[in-house]
Amino acid sequence: MKIQEIDKNFAQKEKGGATCFYDAAKLPFDLYGVFYDKKEKRFLRMPRETAERVSEGVNYLNACTAGGRLRFFTDSAEITLKAEWKVFGRMPHMPFSGSSGFSLLEKTRRGEKFVAAFMPEWSDENGFQRTANLCGKMREYILYFPLYNEVTSLSLGFTSGAKVCGGNRYKPVLPVVYYGSSITQGGCASRPDTSYQALIAKDNDVDFINLGFSGNAKAEDAMTDYLASLDCSAMVFDYDHNAPSAQYLQDTHKRMYLRYRAKRPNVPILFITKPDIGRENEWKKRAAIVRATYEYALKNGDEHVYFIDGKTLLAGKWRENCTVDGTHPTDLGFYRMARVIGKKLAEIFQKEY
Repeated sequence: MKIQEIDKNFAQKEKGGATCFYDAAKLPFDLYGVFYDKKEKRFLRMPRETAERVSEGVNYLNACTAGGRLRFFTDSAEITLKAEWKVFGRMPHMPFSGSSGFSLLEKTRRGEKFVAAFMPEWSDENGFQRTANLCGKMREYILYFPLYNEVTSLSLGFTSGAKVCGGNRYKPVLPVVYYGSSITQGGCASRPDTSYQALIAKDNDVDFINLGFSGNAKAEDAMTDYLASLDCSAMVFDYDHNAPSAQYLQDTHKRMYLRYRAKRPNVPILFITKPDIGRENEWKKRAAIVRATYEYALKNGDEHVYFIDGKTLLAGKWRENCTVDGTHPTDLGFYRMARVIGKKLAEIFQKEY
């Protein structure tokens, strides 16, 4: 017996009345955070050739669609999502709704309102199809892509005669770029729209690019050069967690800053230390190394650098409930991170722009 047979609230609707399907990689949709590579036949976060130069791990994780979004308007009464992939990324400590699912939200005057979660079942080896009800009136929607799964094909179906057109743009500000670890990528949010970057974007309506690479954010020169090639309103360096040791962090952190700053002299940089303090003996030393880069920059006249001590990110009552496993945040953890980082970014925008 399946839980869906006992409790219908766990059942998902697979088929509906959708008759007109659109390729999500084409117009009229507005795509953010990822692009569709026709040669690779999948969505990617950065060019494959660049990812290959960085590392084998980054090349693999590049196909994870963390930070991917579609914005569109429709007056359809239903929406059917069809997603395909080659590999189903199953993780023991993260629900499919976050790692491999899609979130649909409606853009309203009061913010983004949750509409539906499109989630694979355990047996959906190469993709899935799900249907959700909409209001049938012209509304703007934002579809958030999976945080830890590739997507090789995505199509959206609407009821016959429904209008479908591109969504509103984000604020006329360059996107925020986030570079970091599995936490940056979104592990272990319950939905793609509850990662800390998505929560911040919901609040400030500024586009973002998620370049979190689980276990593989190591400040390689090729990665730093790619980051410096991106036009952005702010650069968030959050790679402390993936430096294999404090010595590695010492050898690469300041170098990463100098290499990036040589090509982007005026882009605001936000340095962050890791939030899971006390998990290993070197965390204080590592935090001091990141702070030292920040202080070096200030002493050398850089007025566009900022710092967040990671121990403040999950602070407060129920801190022990902010992670799944002592490291990767729950939705409560990501909410707290979004409040701290979002507040700092608001200060940066007010000062810099």
